[in-house]
Amino acid sequence: MIKTMLGAAGTPALAVETVPALREVRVGEVLDGVVEIEGGVAALHIARVTLDLVVRALIHPDPRRQPDGEGAAGEGEDAPEPHHGLIMIAAETIATDLTLDPGQLLALPFAIEIPAHAPLSLGVSTAGLRTRVEVDGAQDGADGDAIRILPDRWTGAVLDAMEHLDFRLAEAEVEHVPGDPCPFFQTFVFRPMSLRDLRVECVDIAFRPRDHGVHVDLVVDNRGSLFTAAREGRVGLDIDDELLDMGADAVADLLREEIDRLKGPIVA
Repeated sequence: MIKTMLGAAGTPALAVETVPALREVRVGEVLDGVVEIEGGVAALHIARVTLDLVVRALIHPDPRRQPDGEGAAGEGEDAPEPHHGLIMIAAETIATDLTLDPGQLLALPFAIEIPAHAPLSLGVSTAGLRTRVEVDGAQDGADGDAIRILPDRWTGAVLDAMEHLDFRLAEAEVEHVPGDPCPFFQTFVFRPMSLRDLRVECVDIAFRPRDHGVHVDLVVDNRGSLFTAAREGRVGLDIDDELLDMGADAVADLLREEIDRLKGPIVA
């Protein structure tokens, strides 16, 4: 819970506090809470109160933009580089056209749905609520509050299965490509901890939401040896209710089979 004093030159300050009901919420669920706004020494007119769900991501240049009006994006010395920043993945207007009297306390309830494509709060990936208050005669003020986005049951089953198979989560990067049909892409990189997977450099997993399940893009990066070159194998898997209903080990058994197949036979 973060309390922020907002104000501008010639405008009495007001205090904004964002209070989510929970600090953790699963993908696809609704996060409830309240935004508390306390007036200052004079009456204010609030044009709009907006709640944004934001995540930290690696932002790639928009491929539709052309630097200097020539060539494709990414060409030339002036092409922008990828950089980390906050990206909005959902927004909700919770109030408009309010009058805030001196010292008055407003409690504005909110309910924001966590979209199916929301990146999970794992590794360096972070998420938060950003409350923006537009006050007449002042610039937007913003109050922030961190939350954790947890996986749905299908994604969670895959992550649990990888841990069961002795793979450690080493990295979880969120990437954003403006204009892409799927604007957010989160990759999970797992490193093997067992001698059984000694030939495996890492396993990359990405999820794409489906109705009543997820599609898993599984990539196995194999180490090279004295007689063989490093190589990569990939497969797509669908994780749904039918698979989960087969028992706790069903997902782990499927992943084990595919990882063993993609890492190939031992070469002397």
